[in-house]
Order: sequence, then C-alpha cells, then structure tokens
Amino acid sequence: MDLSTDLAAMYADFGVSASHTPNAGGQVTTALAILDEPGMDVIGGDVIATDYSLRFPTASFPAVKRMDTFTINGVTFTAREDAQPLQDGLEQIVPLAKG
Repeated sequence: MDLSTDLAAMYADFGVSASHTPNAGGQVTTALAILDEPGMDVIGGDVIATDYSLRFPTASFPAVKRMDTFTINGVTFTAREDAQPLQDGLEQIVPLAKG
C-alpha cells in the first residue's frame, strides 16, 4: 500500500485549490487542501463546536507558521497557530481565522 498515492487520490477527489503565503515573506505556493468549515454537533449530550481548519499533505506546504495566509476560492484565511502533523506525518492541519 502506497500512502502517498492514496493521499493524492483523496485530495484530487475532495481537495480545493489553496494558495499559501508565508507571513515572513517568500514564494506563494498553490496546492490541493481540504477546508473544514465551522459547525456544531451534539455528541452524547455535549455540543461540540468546530472552527475553520485546513488539512493538507505535508509536502505541499511544509512550513506553515502562525500568521501565514491562505487564499481559498477568493477568501483569505490566516493561520491561528503553526501547522501540526497528523498521525504518520504525511499530512498536517492548521486552524484558520477568516479574514
């Protein structure tokens, strides 16, 4: 099983084009990512609220830092924290603020 190939297929099916601009300056990079939007769920009687977050292959945006920006569908988002690796490190997630 080739996890990189599986990830590429998942992002091809579910990803949106995202442009990353480092706050410290540098090259703008565009790649596919999955944007999670705010929502609320009730689980076991508790209300769980979520905010914007962006999930992406680590190789696409390897060094996302707090205050970097992403442009997705013409909307600008700012990274609220540094990106964090998920499980095997092939993907990362970063919480975003709109605007």
